[in-house]
Amino acid sequence: MKPTSDFIWQLIHSLSSSEKLFFKRNFAISQSAQQRLYLQLFDAIVKQKKYDEVAIIKKFHPTITKKNIAFQKHYLHRQIAEAIVQYDGRNNSGHDIYNQIQLIRIYRKKGLFNEAHTIWKKAVEKARNTESFALLNLLKTEFEKMILFSSVNTKYDELHSLFKKNLITYNEYAEMITLRDIYAETILLKKKAHFDLDKELREKISLLLEKVNKTNTTSHGHSFWFRHYYNMNKATLLYLLHETPQSLEILQQVFADWKKNSRFITTHGEFYIELLYMINYAGVLNRSYNYVTGIFNDDINLLITEPSQRANFEAIKYLALNKIYNKTARYDEVEKLVSFMKSKYKLWEPSLNSDLNRTTNLSLGIGCFVLEQFENALYFTKRAITYFKEGAREEHSALAQVLLLLITYNLNNPRLFDAQYSATYTYFYKRKKKHPFETALVQCLHRAFYIKDNKSKIAEYQKALRVFEHNKDDLVQQMTFTIFNYPGWLISKVQRIPYRQYVERKVKSGADL
Repeated sequence: MKPTSDFIWQLIHSLSSSEKLFFKRNFAISQSAQQRLYLQLFDAIVKQKKYDEVAIIKKFHPTITKKNIAFQKHYLHRQIAEAIVQYDGRNNSGHDIYNQIQLIRIYRKKGLFNEAHTIWKKAVEKARNTESFALLNLLKTEFEKMILFSSVNTKYDELHSLFKKNLITYNEYAEMITLRDIYAETILLKKKAHFDLDKELREKISLLLEKVNKTNTTSHGHSFWFRHYYNMNKATLLYLLHETPQSLEILQQVFADWKKNSRFITTHGEFYIELLYMINYAGVLNRSYNYVTGIFNDDINLLITEPSQRANFEAIKYLALNKIYNKTARYDEVEKLVSFMKSKYKLWEPSLNSDLNRTTNLSLGIGCFVLEQFENALYFTKRAITYFKEGAREEHSALAQVLLLLITYNLNNPRLFDAQYSATYTYFYKRKKKHPFETALVQCLHRAFYIKDNKSKIAEYQKALRVFEHNKDDLVQQMTFTIFNYPGWLISKVQRIPYRQYVERKVKSGADL
């Protein structure tokens, strides 16, 4: 493993204080001159705010030189890697079981068969309790090797009973593996689009749902992971097909299952956080605001302690609450939430994938826009665009282009507006998918920006609103307006009141936004 020039700096600065202490106590305890050098190199890199190899060579010359520093860094990297693997595995059941498997192998090779069998029995029970099916397969292989070469005092019937007692049958296990593979494909499809689906994508989603529905679930209740993959597949695919109430109902079942089996959060937190991400989407679309808020404030979330997972959880919680507070006109809460997220986002950004970074920046852009912090809105929306990749949610890309035009419209800077209009026009001109509401809104903003007479401006707003009304059954239009209420913004301009005030009035009257 060859470290890149500054990888060792990135690695060391990613360590928590506890990990650093563990490394220094357990992997840097020798008092030899060579070992002290690696510890000193570690300390020197810890102190650097930016990696500076020249400074390190100068500090440790002649022991460390330009010729040997690559070797010195490689050895230090190897020591740190071994330390953090041990540190991370201290309270990890999978790591414990695998260590037991290795110990079984060693005892078996040394002829210590009774000891190997004793550990094997404990490891099998632990693997079944934690549904570590892959490790169970390794343990069964060890069992076969033991009975081939050993003659132990443990009763044959006892061992054979342990060997045969499966949590799920092999057929069910095969179905679970199929469901797991479908789930991986489902997640990738969700990254492409949520609502602007072409015919091919819709057919693929329907086909996957058909496969999931054919699964034999007669006895799937024995396994938590069987239930998880089956239900998350159904819920996600139904969401993508816009069967939101059904999707949310299943997600509620999945959350209840995780609460009963919360031990899996510490070892498989990513799956739990994806569940929360889906509750954020389906719950808000279903207007189940109290339920969603309750889920994100549930004490079970305190079990998410790993820093990277915590960052993902906090970002998703922000997305959910920001949408809810905006839709319920709780703008004091929006302001607090946006302020909090702005203070934390830079810290969490490296831990978030491009999808979540893009969505978070878009949400911050919308939040700042509604609060009339237009400069900040421009900054975050532009940052969102930097996270767009080929094959990613094009519907978000289109939304960001229109939002940028809207922001520059409100900044009332002709130079900025002209530049953004040119970029937005070019984007939609090249885009294969055409939606009337996008064209109408872009044209409306472009014409209204240069009109001085307010009556004529209002006429342009109303013209766009008529297009929206004419295409009200368009699913893409409906879903886009759930992300940001463009019709509401236009109506607020017609009524000559701030958008925020328009939403407050609508919420107070009990009307749907």
